[in-house]
Amino acid sequence: ALGSREEPEFVTARAGESVVLGCDVIHPLTGQPPPYVVEWFKFGVPIPIFIKFGFYPPHVDPEYAARASLHDKASLRIEQVRSEDQGWYECKVLMLDQQYDTFHNGSWVHLTVNGEPRAAGAAPAWRAGGCGIAVGLALRRGKRGGREGAEPGLRRIPPCPCSRVFPCCPQVSDGSLTVLSISREDRGAYTCRAYSIQGEAVHTTRLLVQGPPFIVSPPENITVNISQDALFTCQAEAYPGNLTYLWYWEEENVYFKNDLKLRVRILIDGTLIIFRVKPEDAGKYTCIPSNSLGRSPSASAYLTVQYPARVVNMPPVIYVPIGIHGYIRCPVEAEPPVTLVKWNKDGRPLRIEKYSGWNLLEDGSIRIEEATEDALGTYTCVPYNALGTMGQSPPARLVLKDPPYFTVLPGWEYRQEAGRELLIPCAAAGDPFPIIAWRKVGKPSRSKHNTLPGGTLQIRSLGKDDHGEWECIATNVVASITASTHLTVVGTSPHAPTSVHVVAAMTSANVSWEPGYDGGYEQTFSVWYGPLMKRAQFGPHDWLSLPVPAGSSWLLVDTLEPETAYQFSVLAQNKLGTSSFSEVVTVNTLAFPVTTPEPLVLVTPPRCLTANRTQQGVLLSWLPPANHSFPIDRYIMEFRVAERWEILDDGIPGTENEFFAKDLSQDTWYEFRVLAVMQDLISEPSNVAGVSSTDVFPQPDLTDEGLARPVLAGIVATICFLAAAILFSTLAACFVNKQRKRKLKRKKDPPLSITHCRKSLESP
Repeated sequence: ALGSREEPEFVTARAGESVVLGCDVIHPLTGQPPPYVVEWFKFGVPIPIFIKFGFYPPHVDPEYAARASLHDKASLRIEQVRSEDQGWYECKVLMLDQQYDTFHNGSWVHLTVNGEPRAAGAAPAWRAGGCGIAVGLALRRGKRGGREGAEPGLRRIPPCPCSRVFPCCPQVSDGSLTVLSISREDRGAYTCRAYSIQGEAVHTTRLLVQGPPFIVSPPENITVNISQDALFTCQAEAYPGNLTYLWYWEEENVYFKNDLKLRVRILIDGTLIIFRVKPEDAGKYTCIPSNSLGRSPSASAYLTVQYPARVVNMPPVIYVPIGIHGYIRCPVEAEPPVTLVKWNKDGRPLRIEKYSGWNLLEDGSIRIEEATEDALGTYTCVPYNALGTMGQSPPARLVLKDPPYFTVLPGWEYRQEAGRELLIPCAAAGDPFPIIAWRKVGKPSRSKHNTLPGGTLQIRSLGKDDHGEWECIATNVVASITASTHLTVVGTSPHAPTSVHVVAAMTSANVSWEPGYDGGYEQTFSVWYGPLMKRAQFGPHDWLSLPVPAGSSWLLVDTLEPETAYQFSVLAQNKLGTSSFSEVVTVNTLAFPVTTPEPLVLVTPPRCLTANRTQQGVLLSWLPPANHSFPIDRYIMEFRVAERWEILDDGIPGTENEFFAKDLSQDTWYEFRVLAVMQDLISEPSNVAGVSSTDVFPQPDLTDEGLARPVLAGIVATICFLAAAILFSTLAACFVNKQRKRKLKRKKDPPLSITHCRKSLESP
């Protein structure tokens, strides 16, 4: 039983109408018809466009969705026929309970669509190509209608001159589009258009680029609380699309990690789900999609699990050394970090401040400077963070014990040539017996060295890296003790300079450094420098170098460009070779100074200072400065009796223009002057005003600038009036006095009788 026909059928339809493509089904002559599957293929499409089995919904190609349906038993009905539906169709009927010849199974139907231009021989609906190869998308012009024409297009292909510089430009020739050396970015839909007087036809084909997957949605870091579910997304695209996803925790497959493999699921789209997360699940998760082509990409993200603080691996016995400092530790895990640790001793809260030399550290540990018997007891701790606590630790008993001690100490310094063997002794004892280990301080040694059973350090062949400080560490459960020694390796190239410091100016830089070990020979230095942005005169990689005078550990580098970033490094060399470069220091040279005029700040002297004696004292008055940029803060009043000026008051408010000088000495001449203070500026002194503590004297040094013209005229008039009054009074006095003298002279001339009397009087 099969659907077959010897000759193909030709069917013609107009665009927009419906058409039926016939297909016959031959049933067996006897019995009930068996179940069968109907498949319709279109030439050029690798998968069936229509599949129907029994009462199940049919599978329909997206191009025929809502347009294709089963007619009768196996015929195909197509609604709203399009020009691109034209072509060869094959019908196959598969009987599920019979064997048949597959080669002869099938009926062919050719559909011709009339009415508008068509793209005959167009590219298939999709086309696959591998990365790096050329792909051609052909279009042959149809001959239906009047004028014919075709315009292939590639998503608005920009004009591009194809050359060795642009080897991947698309090329269009006679309706065919060729994309050279395709890449992932070339994938997508390509559309061509054909025009005629009847209208236009459009055909679209999709280019699929064959190659390894490409991650379009990588996983992102997430933070969840304990017992919650965590979800990482990882979406990839590829052709072929047979994608599989692998997820790794750190470097281990999630399905191989104990305790995690039972709580993870990987969905078909690459999503990873972790159920009921635990603190141990935190870490880096890596997604690797694969389709068995090329190298698979990967993307990683981190999972952070938040949980309350908890105590892990609390020891049952805590050993604290006698005579040296020790610690009582609370081993804690927490996310977010621990904020508080509470301690109990013998079941009661521990008050650390009661114990001398005890301190609670930031991590919750207790540091004991020197333990005594008061420290004996049983301890528990309870840690807390922002999410709370998981409870109290198991009890731990504190035991005091003697620390280990050295029985053989290494020497202060050892000096040996490179390439030779060296033994450095060290031994220790204690209860329990300590373990001895050696380590190099700072940069680790790459030479082969080991610790002998007695604790001695053995270096079979000394190298340059062995130079430096070494420590012998003796450790037991009670404490760790350390002894140090210095090893000098002679006969090597110098060590790199350290502590490079650069002070930059506008066109120069002062470079200084600390010399490293010279390797046993005299060493010299050179300074290497170059701009941070490479320039042609410096070459693609090389820097400029300058030699340093012997015995110097600094150098001034000049001829630099201002406002430019430079890198500096120092290299040492001796007769055996050169050191490694020092650290690279980057500095910026200074820019040209930009001179900006400072704002003009003015404050002129106070004006018209006068001094008048009153019953309360001397009243000093003045006018404020004629010019001042800012308000006057205060005034300073100065005086002098002799040559030296002294401050009378330096806190007169800037709003005041008068001041009383009191308690002056009697019969003394005083001179006064006032100064104005504005911010940090002090003005020049005002004019000088003088006054006596007993009488008022004319005030000297009054200039035309200090007095207005009317005032000066009044003073002159007053002086003239007084002078005239004095002159008139003097003349009047002289005249009166002259008249008085004449009268007195007349009285002194005696008459005759009087003369006689006088003589009688003189006789006895």
